[in-house]
Amino acid sequence: MRSSIKKYHQDRLDASSRYGTCLTLMLLGLCFGLAFDETAWGSSPMIPHHNLTMTIQPTNHSLTVEDTITFPHASAFPNLLELTLNKHLIIDEILFNNSVLQLEEITHAPKSTEQEREHRLHISLVDSLSKKASPPTIKVRYHGMIADHPQGVPGLRFTTPDKTTGYIGPEGVYLTSETQWYPTIPQTLATFQVTSTVPSGWETVTQGKETSRSTTEDETTSTWSISNTSEALTLVANHFVKQEKVWEGITIATYLFPEDAQLSDQYLESTVEYLDMYTKLLGPYPFSKFAVVENFFPSGIGLPSYTLLGNRIIKRGYTQPYSLGHEIVHSWFGNSVFNHFSEGNWVEGLTTYLSNYYYEEVHASADTALKKRQQMFFEYNLYGTPPHEYPVRQFHHKETRVDNAIGYQKTAMLFHILRQEVGDAHFFTGIRILVKEWTGKYADWNTIEQIFSRITGKDLSWFFQQWVERTGSPSLSITQTDVQADTEYPGQFLVNVTIVQEEPFYRLRLPTVLYLADGTQFDTVISLNNDVQTVSLSAPSRPTQLVIDPDFTVLRRMSRAQIPPMLNTWVTAQNQSVQIDETNSPEIEEAYQPVLHRLRSQSSSTMSETETNGHLPLQESSFLVLGHPLKSDLARQGLAGCGDVVQVGDDWISIQGEKFEGPDIAWLVTCPNPSDSDHVMSVFHGFSPSAISRVARLLFFYGWDSYLVFQDGNVLTRGLFDPPMKNLTVSLNAA
Repeated sequence: MRSSIKKYHQDRLDASSRYGTCLTLMLLGLCFGLAFDETAWGSSPMIPHHNLTMTIQPTNHSLTVEDTITFPHASAFPNLLELTLNKHLIIDEILFNNSVLQLEEITHAPKSTEQEREHRLHISLVDSLSKKASPPTIKVRYHGMIADHPQGVPGLRFTTPDKTTGYIGPEGVYLTSETQWYPTIPQTLATFQVTSTVPSGWETVTQGKETSRSTTEDETTSTWSISNTSEALTLVANHFVKQEKVWEGITIATYLFPEDAQLSDQYLESTVEYLDMYTKLLGPYPFSKFAVVENFFPSGIGLPSYTLLGNRIIKRGYTQPYSLGHEIVHSWFGNSVFNHFSEGNWVEGLTTYLSNYYYEEVHASADTALKKRQQMFFEYNLYGTPPHEYPVRQFHHKETRVDNAIGYQKTAMLFHILRQEVGDAHFFTGIRILVKEWTGKYADWNTIEQIFSRITGKDLSWFFQQWVERTGSPSLSITQTDVQADTEYPGQFLVNVTIVQEEPFYRLRLPTVLYLADGTQFDTVISLNNDVQTVSLSAPSRPTQLVIDPDFTVLRRMSRAQIPPMLNTWVTAQNQSVQIDETNSPEIEEAYQPVLHRLRSQSSSTMSETETNGHLPLQESSFLVLGHPLKSDLARQGLAGCGDVVQVGDDWISIQGEKFEGPDIAWLVTCPNPSDSDHVMSVFHGFSPSAISRVARLLFFYGWDSYLVFQDGNVLTRGLFDPPMKNLTVSLNAA
C-alpha cells in the first residue's frame, strides 16, 4: 500500500512543484494527547469544517471518501498542518486550494512502535501563496477497507462493550474517532457536513441534523449537517426503521432494527421525560435532535445528539436512568462541555450523579435514593481497594471494575459531598454555570473548583485537594464513648465521643444521629479535621445509640464485614471457591453450566472449583455453592450464617417470613461466612432445571443484593441483610 501511494504522487510531482508546497506523509504510530499549538493559528483556535462525501459498501467492508476541509480565514492558516488518517485507507489524492500536492517522502514507523494505526500527514506550507486564498481548503480523496470486527471481552468480574476500532460489514457500520476514518487535526474541534451513500434498505445516522435524503432502487443518499463544534464524528449505518416526533422544537427519533421497531414509542416517551427534567435542571438542550440508535454489538455510548445502544439492551427496554438517562445527560457533559482527559475525567462522575442517582432522588422515594448511595459505597469499597486504587484525578476511562469504582461511583459521591458542602442552591447554580460558560470548550477539575469557589465566595481548594488529588477515602473509627447526666440542665445528657482518622486526615462534616430512650432521635453534625478528636454532644433525653452518617452521605472506607453480604463480596474475595453439589441430577447439572462457563472464562488463580458434599475449611475464604441445602452440607452451612431469616424445604424457600414455592422458583441467597465475617457464602439453586437456566446466564448481574427470588427468570423480591458489623455505630449506656 505504501509504495503504491508514493508512485501515485510521484506522477504529479512536476504539476505541483510550481506552487512551492510540499507534503510529507508519515506512517507513524498513533500518538494520544498530542498538543495542539494554538500559536500557529493566531490568538484563537481555528474551527475547521469537514465536507465529507462518501460511499459505503458493507458487503466488501469498504468506503470511498472525499473530504474537503475548509478553514475560517486565511490569515491564521498554519505554516505546518498535521492531519491523521487510518493507515488502512489508501490516499488517492491531496489538494490544497485545488492544486495537487506532491508527496516528498514516506517514512515508516519504527517497528518497536506498538500503535501503528494511522497515517500522519504533515503539510508544510512555506510559500506565501498558501495564505492568499480565502477560505483555504484541503481536499483529501481516499478509499479502503475498515474491518476490525467487534470482539467480545470474556470475564466474570467486568464485561465491557465489545471493542473495535471500526467496522464496515453486513452486520452493520461503526465508524468512530478510534477508526480515524476522516483526516483529523489532533486536539482540534470541528464542524461537519456528511453526504453518505449506502445500499438500498440501509440508513445512515450520525451527529447533527439530517437535511436531505433520497432513495433509488439500488442506494440511499442522505446529508447530515453538524453545526455544533465536536471533538470527533461517529457515523453508523444499518437496516433501521426510523420513527420520530418533535418535542419543544427538538426532533426525538429512534433508529431500530425491524424486529424491534415496536419498542419505538417506549424509547421516544422516555427520552421526552428525561429531556423535560434535564433541560429544566441544566439549561437548553444543546442539539437539534436526540436519537436512540440500535447497535449490532454490545454498547452504551452517548454521542452528540444520539446514543448508540446494543441490540440486547434495546430488546430489554432499558429506558432506566442508568441506561438511557445516563446517555442523555452526556449531551451536556462530554458532548457539549468537553473534558480534558489529560487532566482527569470528571464527566462520568457528574453524569452518574445526575442520572443514576439524582433522578431517583427526585422521582422515587428517599429509601430508593439511600439504596443508590449505599451501592456507590459498596462498589467503591469492594472494588476500589489498595493497592489498585488511584486518585480521582488519574481516572480517564473505564476498562475495569476498579475504574468504575473510582471514576463513576467515588466521583459521583464526590459531587454529592460537594453538594452538601456548598448547599443545593450553590451546587445547582454551579452546574448550570459550568454548562453556560463552558459549552463548546474544554473544562477540567480546576475549572470546576474555580466555579464553585467563585459562586460561594469561599476557597474550596482544600475540598478538591482531598477528594480529587488523594488516593483513598476517610477511614474512621469510634474508639471511646462516655455518657453523663448534664448537671447544669436536668433531664439532658452529655455524650462524649472520640473519633480516630487514619492518615491522611480529611476535613469532614458528618451527619450524626442520637437515638433516644423515648423513641425519638436527635440529629446533629460532627465536624472533623484532626487525626484524633473528641466531640461533646448534648442530648435532650437519655441516649441509647449513636450512629455517624446513617444515611451514607460521606464516602469512607469500610471493612468487608461492614458491608451486607452479597454475591459481589464473593466476586471480589481474594480467596474464592465454587462448589457444585455432586448429587445434582444431570438436568440440574446442565442448567448450572452458564454459571460455570462464566467462571471458567475468568480463569482466576484464586478460585477453586470442586464437586463436594462434605465439609471444607471455611476460614479466610468465600464460597459460591450450586446446589440444594437439603442435599449439600456446604450449602446448609452457608445459609446458617443468615440465622432463622432463611429456611428451605424440598420445593420452597422462606426469606424473612415470606414463602416462595413451586418449580418455577429460583433463588440466590448470600449470608456471612459463619466462620469468618469478612467472607460470604452464596447459594444459588432452583426447584427445576428450567427455573435455574433462566437465571444462570445473568446471575452475576445480581451481585448487589443479599437475596433474590426469581419466578420464571423474573425478580419477585430482593433485599439486603444486615452486615455482621455495624459501621460507626455504638450502643450508649448513661452513667
